[in-house]
Amino acid sequence: MAKRRQRTKDATPVVASPTPKQGRRSKTAWKLMDRSTTLAASAAAPIVAAGAWRAVTGRKPPTSSDNPEVELREAIGWAIVGGALVQVVKVAVRRQTAQYWVRSTGQLPPGMKGVMGDRMADEVAEAKAEHAASTRKKNKKSRKR
Repeated sequence: MAKRRQRTKDATPVVASPTPKQGRRSKTAWKLMDRSTTLAASAAAPIVAAGAWRAVTGRKPPTSSDNPEVELREAIGWAIVGGALVQVVKVAVRRQTAQYWVRSTGQLPPGMKGVMGDRMADEVAEAKAEHAASTRKKNKKSRKR
């Protein structure tokens, strides 16, 4: 009789060595998470940029920088502020998604290389240790039953 795989609360398999099928699933799951959060960030970023522009200048952001009624200084300022804030929002959302993945699985997302700063490497190591410890506890409980 084949052994049944037990699943933890976060739906990650308890099996220590991943099979090729699990690898494809995790790649697909990561792509779906990454792309959906990128789309959400792309939708939210212009709203954040427009809000920041209103907070600083007290006016609506220029809708058309080609319009001769818009001052060159204002058009360039909007391009710099708007573009920078759009990228900042995207980076922040994608980093949060990657950190969620690390906390959930104890591993870096598929395709992400481990060449990072010490802080992120420490977070990955901690997440791996926590994931392994929780998996061991759950395995012990299931063996006792």
